[in-house]
Amino acid sequence: MTASVSRSLLPLAGGITGVLVFGLAYACGAPPFGKERGEIKAAAVCGTLGSSSGSADALREVLPDKSTYVFDDAITDARTDDMDFSYETSCFVDGDGKQLVVATVEMLQYDNADDWRKDVVEELVPASSVKPFVAADMAVASREIAALYVPCVRRGLGRHLSVVVQLKEPGKGDDEELRQGLITLAQNTALFAHQRAKCDAPSKVTQ
Repeated sequence: MTASVSRSLLPLAGGITGVLVFGLAYACGAPPFGKERGEIKAAAVCGTLGSSSGSADALREVLPDKSTYVFDDAITDARTDDMDFSYETSCFVDGDGKQLVVATVEMLQYDNADDWRKDVVEELVPASSVKPFVAADMAVASREIAALYVPCVRRGLGRHLSVVVQLKEPGKGDDEELRQGLITLAQNTALFAHQRAKCDAPSKVTQ
């Protein structure tokens, strides 16, 4: 009698195992449940991110897998001449309806670069999370953000471009891979802005 009951339970156990495997595959996004990653085409990347091919490669490194990516680009305040002291751009990258990256540039002026870092960078991430890298008058980055304080206008108060690229939802890379990808995006963005804003002070940014 006992053996008969055990044999009758075998199909049930097999069914439970099948359900568990099915559920695990679904949760992990394994085939056939996983979404194919959408293509990030250089031509579709925000123009304000600078080098389209370089920025597209960097985005592929830092972005999480999504089936579609949408880019929203705008130069909201273009600097028209040498007497104009305003410049502002934004680029938003969405994936499957979620905001993934925000990249902004704004012409600002602080008494020193430390004030810029405290006012701009530390409003977004803790000071302890970022490490400096060599670029502009100040540059810091982490796995979540890369920001540069870029010289722009020589005369007067010496206005700068505040360049910030923030990753809202990270991809699968390790911390250093994400940090380097964001640095590339921020540097490309800074070089584009420096030229587009008609800056006459050396940017101190290289690719």
